[in-house]
Amino acid sequence: MKKITFFILGITLAFSSFAQEEKEAYEIKTLLGKNISHGGYLGLTMGYSQVNGHDAAIVGARLGWVVNHSFAMGFAGSGFANNVSYYSTENGHDYYLSGGYGGLFFEPIIGSKMPIHITFPIIIGAGDAQLNQSYYIGADPWETYTTSEDAFVIVEPGVALELNMLKCFRITTGVSYKYTSDVRFENYPRSVLNGFSGTVTLKFGWF
Repeated sequence: MKKITFFILGITLAFSSFAQEEKEAYEIKTLLGKNISHGGYLGLTMGYSQVNGHDAAIVGARLGWVVNHSFAMGFAGSGFANNVSYYSTENGHDYYLSGGYGGLFFEPIIGSKMPIHITFPIIIGAGDAQLNQSYYIGADPWETYTTSEDAFVIVEPGVALELNMLKCFRITTGVSYKYTSDVRFENYPRSVLNGFSGTVTLKFGWF
């Protein structure tokens, strides 16, 4: 009788252990689970691009939430302006484009704890572009004003190399490509804002 009792007890414990392992194996993981780490950062971005074949400067910022050292998401915004990209022979005035855009960003992070690793940021949002005109008296601009503007939707995927400088400070350098909806300005193609950008981002926070 004792042997049967011990046998049944052993079978019961084995099944209980197996059921516990199965439960842990198939347990749904969540972003707010007990074993998930969280952090955040403020990023300041500076960069270079081209608009209509002419140099353009980019400045921006982003505020991100970092989940388990492997994924960041948050809000990003950038502004841009290019040098003279169109000269009118009819009135002798210079024209250039400027504007800004912002929205949500998502950033998978590969090997976050390594000194050098890779991230894949993507921005999805909207923006506004302006066509600006400059009057000249001699060699100096007399007045600059916006002649027209147009809104656009943007998707900007990218890839970046990230360096862990300190526990609370990282430097990211990368390239991205801007896909925008059509913008309508006289003497400019509707895809004028599309193109590659190169940026450097300084990140301050907890990763």
